[in-house]
Amino acid sequence: MHITSISKHPIHQIPFIAPALSGIGVVNKVVPVLLGKVDSLPAGLEAIIATSDLQGIAPKNHSLLGHLVAEELENLADLRKIPSPQTTGIILAGDLYAQVDKRGGRGDVREVWQAFSRSFRWVAGVGGNHDSFGKTLQEVQAFQDVQGIHYLDGDMTSVDGLRIAGISGIIGKKSKPFRRPEEEFIHAIRELVREVPDILIMHEGPNDAKAHLKGNNSIRAELATANDILVICGHSHWKVPIADLSEKVQVLNVDNRVVVLRVN
Repeated sequence: MHITSISKHPIHQIPFIAPALSGIGVVNKVVPVLLGKVDSLPAGLEAIIATSDLQGIAPKNHSLLGHLVAEELENLADLRKIPSPQTTGIILAGDLYAQVDKRGGRGDVREVWQAFSRSFRWVAGVGGNHDSFGKTLQEVQAFQDVQGIHYLDGDMTSVDGLRIAGISGIIGKKSKPFRRPEEEFIHAIRELVREVPDILIMHEGPNDAKAHLKGNNSIRAELATANDILVICGHSHWKVPIADLSEKVQVLNVDNRVVVLRVN
């Protein structure tokens, strides 16, 4: 699956509030919804919608921003601006938790995943460094077992004929949640790439030094050996949503943006 284009102008913007950088009060922001084109999708799948780093709060009810994004996407489908949820898969690349009164923090995002799962064909993705999926291993396992939800952390799944792999978290000290030492993270990439996925989801992604796009240089170096793969990530915001690392490797950065991928 190769992305051929992504629109420069959003078809919709979703307003939200977030803590101000100063730590005092909140600021108003928007999440843009962009349309992208791909050369192919499996039969029965009209679109894939990818997003991450929805670290904000809905202005009206102060729920997590992800709930509002799921609702707004359903409305866009009702207006026929995007395909039906029943024929659309969702990819979540992490960091769906936020607090209205302070930046950072970590919290449970299972309800956001479930909000997408209730309406859309399936949900696949990874956890970010601000996410949790329950307080016990049993709760995490129960979440992984929910039909239609594919939570990935060093493994791969197949949905609608697409091979989707994922690595949760970021490179960092193992003593903190959703962190892996660099060698362990890179090894996980290497093992998954050997299984030849169509899509690799990571929260932390590669950099592109020439284009001045932030990310991890070690991840970029490891992905250089991959073939015919679309990497979907977030964590570091890019001024543009997509970069070609090589003729065989595309990276889609969905940090604080929603990208709707369809064939036409």
